[in-house]
Amino acid sequence: MIMNRRKQIIIGFMVLLVVGASLYRILSAGPSADVRRLNLPLVKLEPAGQETVMVVRQFTGDVVAVQQAGIFSKVSGNLERVYVDIGTPVRAGQVLALIDTTELRQQYQAAAATYENARITYQRSKDLFGQNLLSRQDIDNSETAYKIAAAAMETASTRLGYARIKAPFAGVITRRYLDRGAFVTLNNSTLFTLMDIDAVKVIINILEKDIPLMADGKQANITVDAYPARAFPGSVTRFSRAVDPNTRTMAVEIDIPNRDHALAPGMYANVVLVVTSHPDAVTIPTAAMLKDDRGYFVFTVTADTARAVRILPGVEQGAKTEVLSGLGANTPIVTTGQQFARDGGAVIVQK
Repeated sequence: MIMNRRKQIIIGFMVLLVVGASLYRILSAGPSADVRRLNLPLVKLEPAGQETVMVVRQFTGDVVAVQQAGIFSKVSGNLERVYVDIGTPVRAGQVLALIDTTELRQQYQAAAATYENARITYQRSKDLFGQNLLSRQDIDNSETAYKIAAAAMETASTRLGYARIKAPFAGVITRRYLDRGAFVTLNNSTLFTLMDIDAVKVIINILEKDIPLMADGKQANITVDAYPARAFPGSVTRFSRAVDPNTRTMAVEIDIPNRDHALAPGMYANVVLVVTSHPDAVTIPTAAMLKDDRGYFVFTVTADTARAVRILPGVEQGAKTEVLSGLGANTPIVTTGQQFARDGGAVIVQK
């Protein structure tokens, strides 16, 4: 009886040992595996994109009217009438102001009378010459006097016409310098500033290294502080083809249509000039790129293992960067958690 009890005690003790060892193995093995799994980097994959990448340059400049002129008087006299003011739209040939014509008209009338007398004298001289009653010298003198009188009358007529100040082209009066009654001389004869603002331009200065990228027709987007949410399209129409030796830059003019007159000369403009484009370029988020002493690389994942792929970056456009080599379109790359991954190391891919 005593032997049976001892056997039962021994068997129970051995069972307890086996159960305890199993529990210890389970408790010790389970948590370490979970801990190891929790220590693996959690990464997110996104496919590389494919899109058109624009190579741009940014500049600043002032908005300028494509065509503008100072309207001045070619004759002296009192400013008798002013027909326009600042902001007045005018058409080509429209009369803007009138100079007092009293003296100019008198000069014209005197020249016209002299001309008429010379004309009649010349006509009589020709009749007499035809009758051999006048010498060749006399007829030549009469003809010369007639031509001089005709030129003097034409000059007087021109000066009388100058009293009517006309617009040389259609546009808007942006400045008026003198008021009615002011005495106009050739020294203070500028009366108005006229600008055609149906089209405006921005003059920028490009660096010498960018000159090979420049050509007529290059597209640009222009923004101004007055319209921060609006972009005005323009294009390169002229460039000087000479480099300023002081700044090593070349002047380039960008024309901008302005039919609604939203852009005003003198505005400060920001210019984004598209110098070239790369269609179907492979692009990745710029933040996905890493760099070491060998250059740039990104991570891909194969069978839950991170693999470093060397790339050659190109143009950065916004938050994306063009990849010139090393990566194909739609290749999944690590875009989150890449800083914790290592080449050949295990990772957990976020689903």
